[in-house]
Amino acid sequence: MTVWEPPIREYDFLFNEVFNAIESIEGLGFEDFDADYLAMLTEGWGMHAKEVWLPINELGDKVGLKFEDGNISMPQEFKDAYRKGIDEGWLATACKPEHGGMGVPTFFSSVTWSEFGTSACMALSVLPALSIGVYEVLTSNGRQDLVDYFAPSLASGELAGTMCLTEPHAGTDLGIITTRAEPEDDGSYRISGTKIFITYGEHDMTDNIVHLVLAKAPGGPEGTRGISLFLVPKYLPAEWESGGVEGISHDLVPEHNGVTCSGSEEKMGLHASPTCVMNFDDSVGWLVGPLHGGMPLMFQMMNRERLATGIMGLGLAEIAYQNALAWSRDRRQGRDLRGIRDPNKPADNILVHPDVRRMLLEAKVNNEGCRALAVWTGILIDQMNSDDPEVAEPAEALVALFTPIIKAHFTDLGCETCSTCMQVMGGAGYCSEFGVEQFYRDVRISKIWEGTNGIQALDLAGRKITQNMGKNLRHLMWPLTEFIEKNRDIPEMGEFNKPLHQGVRGLQQITLLMIAEGMANPHFLAAGATDYCRYFGNVLLGYMWAKMAKVCLERQGEPFYDAKLASARFFFKRIYPETISLAAKIQSGPKTLMDYPAEMF
Repeated sequence: MTVWEPPIREYDFLFNEVFNAIESIEGLGFEDFDADYLAMLTEGWGMHAKEVWLPINELGDKVGLKFEDGNISMPQEFKDAYRKGIDEGWLATACKPEHGGMGVPTFFSSVTWSEFGTSACMALSVLPALSIGVYEVLTSNGRQDLVDYFAPSLASGELAGTMCLTEPHAGTDLGIITTRAEPEDDGSYRISGTKIFITYGEHDMTDNIVHLVLAKAPGGPEGTRGISLFLVPKYLPAEWESGGVEGISHDLVPEHNGVTCSGSEEKMGLHASPTCVMNFDDSVGWLVGPLHGGMPLMFQMMNRERLATGIMGLGLAEIAYQNALAWSRDRRQGRDLRGIRDPNKPADNILVHPDVRRMLLEAKVNNEGCRALAVWTGILIDQMNSDDPEVAEPAEALVALFTPIIKAHFTDLGCETCSTCMQVMGGAGYCSEFGVEQFYRDVRISKIWEGTNGIQALDLAGRKITQNMGKNLRHLMWPLTEFIEKNRDIPEMGEFNKPLHQGVRGLQQITLLMIAEGMANPHFLAAGATDYCRYFGNVLLGYMWAKMAKVCLERQGEPFYDAKLASARFFFKRIYPETISLAAKIQSGPKTLMDYPAEMF
């Protein structure tokens, strides 16, 4: 039986002791949002996810969805759980109050909400996550009549949303898409084309679905600069004849808009999350944002979804860890190598074995470090909206830098952790009865979604570190250097501060090498990008653990803080040294890769 407790105490520690989250959003329009409200939300959402979403997770995996005659029907239990989320307002936390939402800060809506939802039921959590992404793009860039008509229903969850990018011949290379958008005299467009791998492209969880579709309108330049973004509903309002949607009622029976599903993929995991082939046949759509300016808007949504995907890696790693730990506390096999621990039992508990402890601690410590970095990033996303450029500029730079790292590093660790937790449990971990094998199958897509992790690493190494004349990296080095200098003469911080300092110096040197060698030979940069991304991720987690350790040193003697200090020591002694081997691989360059004869593969 699967177990899970939402890590509420962990978030309380991060929000209130490590980052002072409430103070960080002063002046950003959250005046009524205080620590008590945050605690209430965290506990309330955690309990809702545990009691409503978690019980349907295994059912969704075993029962899945049903595709028949172009229609997808979901398990009734999924529809009931989704409806309860609507009725209790949990799907609208991130949205504006004028659209019926709670208007909560991003550090809750995109971090805590995402982790708890993913842990409880990843297959369901991706539906509201996508809808909120559509909501944010629409409310920021759409015509007012479209916002007024669609935004409240997207916010509540009554209306679902998707993003439609990939085509059968065009994945990462979106510049070669063939979906067309023909303009009409009334200002609308007719969209025609096929999109694949569309999550929740068709389902019966809501009465209507709106798709954000990338397409090319006449007169645009070649490549990605000629792509526009369109809002295309599955059903048109019943009264719609031409033009906009202002004043049209939601109550009448809508009319089909030429949006059909011709297939649902059979997948390794996420069996209750539809992955669809969507066809647009002369479908009515409305331009969102400027003509031929669709890619920046889609990246606006994709970057937020990349962060959300990273949190999915964390969410499934956390529930996998909790189940492996619960198993380990009961399991007895063998004896402690230094002597019998429990002579009245036929075997000792497996927690006496160093390798079991190694696996569990790697899972626990990486999870807690990732959670800290996620909270910091959520706070930065809120601060990007500040009117003070001294707050907004560094926040924007750091979010740009962290996005590919969180997406790639968190999901890499999520897959590794789920695999490790299966290993802890032995044969039981491989059996569906205990749940962890499902978490492994479900989390595996996270390394592929929203741009594969190799693409994220190239984005970091080839673009983000040189963007804006290197400002992104400078905005990180300032707080890192300040923290290191401030703690240099504190003896108790030496075991955390010294390796952090060494890692930061190494990051600077490796970054300069990547830039210098990459300018002369782009293969050098590309060959080292994945290792560089992991190196960078470890340094950031090192910073998080050093910050957490400093807080905990002042509270020694209390079990929670003593455990955190022990975790920080494990990170720097057993995980962080990986940076040394990563640096060696980066420095080796591309020769052994690119000189290998293609015919010898």
